[in-house]
Amino acid sequence: MSTSPLQPNTELSGRYRIQRLLAHGGMASVYEALDLQLHRQVAVKVLSDQLRDDQIFKEKFLTEARVAAALNHPNLVNIYDQGQDGPFTYLVLELVTGTTLRRVLDDFETIDPERATELMIAVLDGLDAAHRAGIIHRDIKPENILLSNEGRIKLSDFGLARTIDNRTEAKDVLGTVGYMAPELVTGGSATKATDVYACGIMLYEMLTGKRPYQGEQSMQVAYQHANSRVPAPSTVNPSIPEGLDTLVLWATEPKAENRPEDAKALLEAFKNVGSESNRTRVINPVEVNEQKTEVIGEVTSKEDQLPFSEIPQKRKLLPFAIITTLVLILGGVGGWYFSAGPGALSPVPELAGRSQAQAETALAPLDLKFTLKHENSLTIPAGKIIRTDPPAGGYIGHGNTITIFVSDGPKLIKVPLLSGKNLAEATATLVSAGFVLGDVTSSFNSAPLGTIFEFTGSDQIPVAEGSQVDLKVSLGSIPAVAGLTLDAAKIALASVGLEVGKTTEAFSDSVPKGNVIDLAPNQLNLEKGSKVDLTVSKGTNQIAVPNVVGQRILAAQDILKNLGLKVLVDTNLPNSQWGLRNVKSTNPKSGTIVRVGDTVTLIARY
Repeated sequence: MSTSPLQPNTELSGRYRIQRLLAHGGMASVYEALDLQLHRQVAVKVLSDQLRDDQIFKEKFLTEARVAAALNHPNLVNIYDQGQDGPFTYLVLELVTGTTLRRVLDDFETIDPERATELMIAVLDGLDAAHRAGIIHRDIKPENILLSNEGRIKLSDFGLARTIDNRTEAKDVLGTVGYMAPELVTGGSATKATDVYACGIMLYEMLTGKRPYQGEQSMQVAYQHANSRVPAPSTVNPSIPEGLDTLVLWATEPKAENRPEDAKALLEAFKNVGSESNRTRVINPVEVNEQKTEVIGEVTSKEDQLPFSEIPQKRKLLPFAIITTLVLILGGVGGWYFSAGPGALSPVPELAGRSQAQAETALAPLDLKFTLKHENSLTIPAGKIIRTDPPAGGYIGHGNTITIFVSDGPKLIKVPLLSGKNLAEATATLVSAGFVLGDVTSSFNSAPLGTIFEFTGSDQIPVAEGSQVDLKVSLGSIPAVAGLTLDAAKIALASVGLEVGKTTEAFSDSVPKGNVIDLAPNQLNLEKGSKVDLTVSKGTNQIAVPNVVGQRILAAQDILKNLGLKVLVDTNLPNSQWGLRNVKSTNPKSGTIVRVGDTVTLIARY
């Protein structure tokens, strides 16, 4: 039985009447339904049939109900109920009609800073409620941000959530790799700060239209999270305010202890940026003892300082004017050092797939040296760039050297000799040599049964490493049917899975009439179930020249033609005399063995 899609009017537990499918994913399908008891529209999430017997996934699915049911906040999707109806495991949720942040980004690519700030405040407000309840979401991403038609913003999908007491190890399911904090990639535990990191990545995506780390494979993206530093969004879009730059950098600090400790800390920072956007001035980041990013505004009192600056508590004991002066001086020095001085860093551009000339053009403004290394690649065409070191999205100091890895295309090697090996031996040989097993077909061949008799690359011309190698396995020789009757030949062929197709007749001096001479020629690579064409004997076509000497010319002519012989008449008589005059001799002479179709000459000269 399949749990998706459910047909309209299906009722679960006699209470929830399915109306239409809203979304379908690998773990569950979501439907709009009517709650017959409370007469309200709801969303019903049904666990997919592939996972309904998997107790681990089932437990993760039901965790969403237990976790989220404990929360009640206008920026969180409420969960009303959970249940089991036959094979259907389901949750009943608040129905939010509208769209998702992912769809908005797909349509518009970016969101203006003011709107992005409002949206993040709403998301963080809901996430703060979860954090205060001791719950880590673990899958913050645009797909889980719902934007209702009424203007409400809601955080959904607590299917991967865990309580803080239940420590989450990296080996567990951890959500989407594009938003994964570095500590999760390297085997650490999930904390509130991992949710904060995902919020920072999501804000970066809203402001720039893309995530900071890209890659064809998840491992490539995960590697960048663990080994690179998220750049400021203004490096992509210079119009982004410095305050939002600072929030992104703070939220995505590689070390969890350097980020806001939870959603509340980041939320307060966003509220300050929103309320002070007309008068906030952001000083260049300064590395202090705690390695925190300092953000100073044009303040009139201590209460005007931004919460995310985390100024050490001991500074509150100093006169405020002295603190401000010191920070301004350090900010100026730090600004020079990191923007124009020895510590200046440049973001590494994405060069994968470009030519060497294009890469040199992209790197020219960055004051970098570069070295080239060549590698074979199965996926990147020859002459195109595979990757760089440092990788794209990372940072490199001015004047430093970046290594560019250029593709030489696939490595060309010879396919090992496989003829005579069985399928298992051939497969092991291929894999160890760097090839992939391709199509395996079986056909009748003179090679021993079960052995390889033909394969891709058997001509020993080198092919690309990693290529698929097709194999042909022998079914053994076709049974010998020469000399058998047609019926016996059919039985012999059927025993190995072959049928008799067309039969063609031919003369044979050795095979009796009606028996099989042999297989029709040019029948190669016959597989089981194929039809085999046969040649059947018409018997011999040898005959002895009869004695027609003394017979009338016309009569002798008819006798020879009836035997299948061609006749020539050698005479000086007119045709009108052929019925009256006799044959004097023949060539060849009577008794000579000839074949049907041969020519016999009648001699009748007077």
